[in-house]
Amino acid sequence: MSSILICSLLESCRDSATKNANVDATDENIQQAADNLAKIARQSQEDIEIEMKAEWEKFRSESEVAIDNTGTEIQVLRDKIAIVGKKESEGLNKELDTLEQRNKRLKERLAERSRRFKENLVEFNEAAKEKQGKFQREFQHDMKELGSALKNFFKDNVD
Repeated sequence: MSSILICSLLESCRDSATKNANVDATDENIQQAADNLAKIARQSQEDIEIEMKAEWEKFRSESEVAIDNTGTEIQVLRDKIAIVGKKESEGLNKELDTLEQRNKRLKERLAERSRRFKENLVEFNEAAKEKQGKFQREFQHDMKELGSALKNFFKDNVD
């Protein structure tokens, strides 16, 4: 009887040790999975940051060229206005001043957004990526409107 009791006791100790080893292995697996998920999340965020910065640099560069070209167009229009009679030139210069201010505001918006990127004030996640896309679409829309206004400047102001 005592040998059965000793065998039972040894068996229960062995089961307990096996259970503890299984629990330890499970805890280790859970921790390893959590570490892997954290690593994937960091990598994903880094990928988003790299992608957003590359897209921004391309957009910024193209937009700066467009703004500079718009400034050149404005100067060409000013030169043409100088040829027109004094009566018409006052109104034309006033309207051109308004368009020039719009161009200046666009340049300032672009510079501010660039500053935020340079100082890492922009979050790099999916929501920020969508927000960046919205900014770029609105900015391009405003640039197109300004371009159309300049293209039609004399058409709209000379009857």
